[in-house]
Amino acid sequence: MKNFYTAYAKTINGTTFYFVKSYQAFPEYQNVPPILETYGMHTNFDQACKIAMIYDKEIQQQLLNELQNNTASSKVLPLYPAIAEIYNLRRKQTTFPSILKLIGLG
Repeated sequence: MKNFYTAYAKTINGTTFYFVKSYQAFPEYQNVPPILETYGMHTNFDQACKIAMIYDKEIQQQLLNELQNNTASSKVLPLYPAIAEIYNLRRKQTTFPSILKLIGLG
């Protein structure tokens, strides 16, 4: 069993979010993909590592260096508010002329 870690950053609506992932890999088995063990996302890199339960400062520094060297990891993703159609549920008032005549209003 082998642990490895990835980190990347994305800018969403002008705010940079850090994504940190921890994987477990089993190199002794062929055709078995790595398993995502923990995942952290936050605007603070240290907090993202804490959420992903990566407490080793050496690994955190290695991930931070990897982030700083990889300028392509930061992409701008604009978020637009969803435009929902609003339906008018107001119903036309139904009048019953025969009832109005009976009560003297028609």
